Amino acid sequence: MRDINSKVARRRLPGGYPLVLIVEDDKLQQKLYNLIAEQVQMMPVIVDSCRDAVEAAASSHFDLIFLDLQMPDANGIECADRLRLVPNVRDNGTPIIAVTAHAMPGDRERCLSAGMDDYLSKPFTLLELKNKISQWSIRRTA
Repeated sequence: MRDINSKVARRRLPGGYPLVLIVEDDKLQQKLYNLIAEQVQMMPVIVDSCRDAVEAAASSHFDLIFLDLQMPDANGIECADRLRLVPNVRDNGTPIIAVTAHAMPGDRERCLSAGMDDYLSKPFTLLELKNKISQWSIRRTA
């Protein structure tokens, strides 16, 4: 099992960008998030399972969580429920944003009614991702 704490420690670099937990199992998508991190002004910590997301959230305070809905060990709604039980997420009101490539009518509403804070459909543009990060980072500091 990977050491989540060292992964977070490596990402806590100066720059004031929000620390973003990205729960994504697709290796290509993970590489994409890392490649665009500076452009969208985020410091990503990427994990590939719900189990690792819960572990990471328990050990660090993230500003945002982007959660893929199709995970190997839990669907996104189940994972969001588990994350909301983590004190760092629950007590800090950490926003969870659903991300999916299988956007179907009603998915956004289903995610919001399940307790997620927002929704982002793949493929998204750099501007869309940057706007979500900015929008939710501003809400947390206001």
